[in-house]
Amino acid sequence: MPKLSVIIPTHNEEKEISACLKSLESQSLKDFETIIVDDGSTDNTLQIIKSFPKIRLITGEHKGPGFSRNLGAKNAKGEILIFIDADMTFSKDYLKNLIAPIKKENIGTTHDEEIVENIKNIWSRCWGRVRVSKKDADKVKVFRAIRKDKFLEMGGFDPLYGYADDQTFFFKYKIKPVVAPNTLCYHKNPETLSKVYRQSRWIGASIEHKLLESNPINFLSPIMLLLLSPLTIPVLSIKKCYQLKEPAIFPQMLIFMIARYFGTISGITRRIYLNKNTR
Repeated sequence: MPKLSVIIPTHNEEKEISACLKSLESQSLKDFETIIVDDGSTDNTLQIIKSFPKIRLITGEHKGPGFSRNLGAKNAKGEILIFIDADMTFSKDYLKNLIAPIKKENIGTTHDEEIVENIKNIWSRCWGRVRVSKKDADKVKVFRAIRKDKFLEMGGFDPLYGYADDQTFFFKYKIKPVVAPNTLCYHKNPETLSKVYRQSRWIGASIEHKLLESNPINFLSPIMLLLLSPLTIPVLSIKKCYQLKEPAIFPQMLIFMIARYFGTISGITRRIYLNKNTR
């Protein structure tokens, strides 16, 4: 029985999944199984996955990554679960170092550095170059590795949190992962404005439940955000350029922020009025 089970939810990841799986093949730690739970892909994702003979593939309907992660966990043979995304790649000792603190009785860990891989793309660049820094890693609420018995005991991830489903244990139990040293990974940001909009819509619909409870103020919040947009979007664009130390990309940042802002409003609207939170 493998000690580790690496679980990857996929949905139309034909451009990303091959690099992710090859990166896992190059890990210094070899004793693990890889489980992919496909979330109703309609592109060539499944065909690419099947070209990797050692992958355990579970197919299903489009129910979101939280549902897929839970399904993978229930079918996992490992004692420790590793949750990654299909557009991630890793330093060669990533898995070995990620699980090291768990041997000391900590229930789970997160990585200490996450760098954006596709930074040459202008819309990815507008998101930022670093997703997790060593300085701020202790603020991360996402479990990348966790003991299977504790994961199942706590009920798994709650798909109602949508984009933030992998922060379930913090929202419900105020439990945070331990930071595992020397766990560098690379991730991709959305590369088109339509993807920026959809990602922002999903994030907007995934705000912590209390902020989206039914009350008069929350029902009016999309309208208030819409009315504030002529002022808020330029301010946010200037602030982001200042944070990134890239004033030269302000014109692109303004366009990027329009997509992010209205995507977020759309997500909040869908959640409040339609109780809908899907990618």
